[in-house]
Amino acid sequence: MELYKGVHQIDSIYFGRHLFQYLFVGERLALVDSGIASTPEKFIFPYIDKLQVDPARLGIIITTHPDLDHQGGNAALRKHLPSTVFACGEADRRLVEDPAVLYSSRYNSLKQEHGLGFDDLPSPDAGEACRVDFGFRGGETVVLSPDWDLEVLCVPGHSSGHLALFDRRTKAAFVSDAVHGRGCPEASGAVACPVTYFKVESYLSTIQYLEALKPEALHTGHWPSMYGDEISDFFSESRSTVDAVMRRILKALERTRTGMTLKELLEEVGEEFPEWPKETLELAMFPVKGHLEQLEANGLIRTRHTGWPPRWEAT
Repeated sequence: MELYKGVHQIDSIYFGRHLFQYLFVGERLALVDSGIASTPEKFIFPYIDKLQVDPARLGIIITTHPDLDHQGGNAALRKHLPSTVFACGEADRRLVEDPAVLYSSRYNSLKQEHGLGFDDLPSPDAGEACRVDFGFRGGETVVLSPDWDLEVLCVPGHSSGHLALFDRRTKAAFVSDAVHGRGCPEASGAVACPVTYFKVESYLSTIQYLEALKPEALHTGHWPSMYGDEISDFFSESRSTVDAVMRRILKALERTRTGMTLKELLEEVGEEFPEWPKETLELAMFPVKGHLEQLEANGLIRTRHTGWPPRWEAT
């Protein structure tokens, strides 16, 4: 679907959710995210063919962050486009380049200590390892035409090097999964999974940073495009969700004398958000752990290492 002249949203459905990539067509072409391993052959190349554009003009492919549904198609694209530059956030480079590192360092980072995580071997949807040519840190510019460029933004929280792009021509921000509202939606509108930010302060700073840009349109990795007041409402909802998670954790820890494990706190937060499906609730381990780290750094809680897994208690 063409959002603006030369700006296209490529859509598919993955586990019930929209999965969006963005194609910018100027004198040079840029692609934001590659979907899962099969997305290039099934959706990206057919879309480019429909535009009657030579895919060899694709100068840069930007992976916004390390998740299998945003980087999984990189190797398939590299196979067909060996001269194209691949980029991601410098802080995320190792995770984007290698699905094995993505699983061990991101998806299963809490498995050994807390017993929460996923399969050890990467899903086929994560694709094969694919090198990244350039690491962005934010502040760079992607030039599409003499009168059209995209600003590269570093918007951490969901990952350390998460990237977004801002098009001042249209005042549109392309933020992928940088902001989560109250949870990620299915295409039907129901909630598919919880929020999945990792670092609380970084995530809140990202919301504030994007608000200050005053975008007139917000395009994401899974949420429907937002315009005008929808954007400010989304940012407010995202911030309120962070506050609600923190309050629920503190309240739970204040009423127990024996402390609570990460899994117990995960279930506690799930009661605060009954719309989060039971089958995807485990994904909330990442924001819950992020809150625990922040609360402990602020001296409000402490960890008890008297057994496995660790427990937290109020100070």
